[in-house]
Amino acid sequence: MAKINGTTGTVVTGTDAVLYTTSSTLNVNQDLPDTTNKGSSGWADHINGVRDWSIDFDGMADTEGAGLTFDEIAALIIDRTTDADVDFTYDGTNGWHGNGTFQNITIDAPAEGPVTFSGSIIGNGALAAI
Repeated sequence: MAKINGTTGTVVTGTDAVLYTTSSTLNVNQDLPDTTNKGSSGWADHINGVRDWSIDFDGMADTEGAGLTFDEIAALIIDRTTDADVDFTYDGTNGWHGNGTFQNITIDAPAEGPVTFSGSIIGNGALAAI
């Protein structure tokens, strides 16, 4: 059985990786509007509707490094920066590409524990295989 190690997966905007991520998730969705009618013989029916995608990510915070830190992501949101080139790779090479906007960044600073962050990117338009 083939196995892929997710450790090499990345979330990249432009040429900068989101630094120190511990996990990332690509969500691809499709709305399925109901078209059930009396002719459906009691079975649900639908049509294919609007598609969308997003990326959720979590990580350990640091303020240094070559890439996007949680502080830089917060600055992009505050500056209302939109339409960044986004790559999501699940093995460091293969994955998906599209344009997206950072929707949020959450920073957690517990007493006597590491500072962590989580955030989301919402896609603007189509998603394509890399």
